[in-house]
Amino acid sequence: MGWSTVFFIVGILFGVIGIWNLARQRNVFLSLAGIFWFLVMLFQQYIPRVYDYRLAEGAPALGQLFLFLVIPIFLIIAFFSYTNRR
Repeated sequence: MGWSTVFFIVGILFGVIGIWNLARQRNVFLSLAGIFWFLVMLFQQYIPRVYDYRLAEGAPALGQLFLFLVIPIFLIIAFFSYTNRR
C-alpha cells in the first residue's frame, strides 16, 4: 500500500464527512472543500486525463488549479465564516 492509496483513503473520508456536513447544514465551504478534495484525489489516481486537462496553453492543469487554488480558498472562507451556535 503506497502513499497514493493513503491519500485516496483520506480523500474518501473527507468526501464522506463533507457530504455529512452538508446534510447536517453545517459550514458549506468546508463541506465543499472536502468533497472537492475527494474528487481531485479520485481524478488524480484513477482518471488522470481529467486531472491533467489544461484549459489553455501555459495554464496549470485543471486538477492542480483545484488542489492549489480552489480548495485553499474554500478553507480560508470557511475559517472566516462565523456561525453563532446556541
